[in-house]
Amino acid sequence: MTNDDRSKGELVSYLIRDEMGDCMPIDIWYDDNVWVFRPFGKIDTGHSVDLDAALTEGVEQGMRLIVVDMTDVPYIASSGLRALLKAAKSVKPHNGLITICGLNDVVHEVLQVSGLLRIFPVYPTAEEAVAALQNAERK
Repeated sequence: MTNDDRSKGELVSYLIRDEMGDCMPIDIWYDDNVWVFRPFGKIDTGHSVDLDAALTEGVEQGMRLIVVDMTDVPYIASSGLRALLKAAKSVKPHNGLITICGLNDVVHEVLQVSGLLRIFPVYPTAEEAVAALQNAERK
C-alpha cells in the first residue's frame, strides 16, 4: 500500500528482538476493520517466531480480518507457514479470515507445494486483499 493508503488507518511499526539482537520489522496498519501485516525479510526459522508473535498478539487484541502482505518477503520456511496456519486457526472460530498478497515466485511455489494456496485466499496486492475482505464482511 502507498503511504496515502496507510493514512486511512494507523501505521504501527512492530519490531521484535530476539536474544541475538536480530529483529524482523513488521509494519502493521488498518483500513476500517481489516488489518495488514507487512513483514520485511526472510521468514526463516529464526524470524518465523517474530511473525507468529505479531499475528498472535493481533488476534488476541481482536483482529479478525487480516492481510499478510508478502511483498518484501523473499523466502518463507515451513516454520513461517506454521505461523500463518496458527493464526488462521485462531481467527476462524470468530468468523475471521487471513489472506495473503504480494507473493514472489519463490514464496508462491512454497505455498503451492505445501498446499496452502488451497487454504489462504491470495491476491496480487494489499489493496485488492483489503477490498475483498471488506466486501466479504458486508455480505
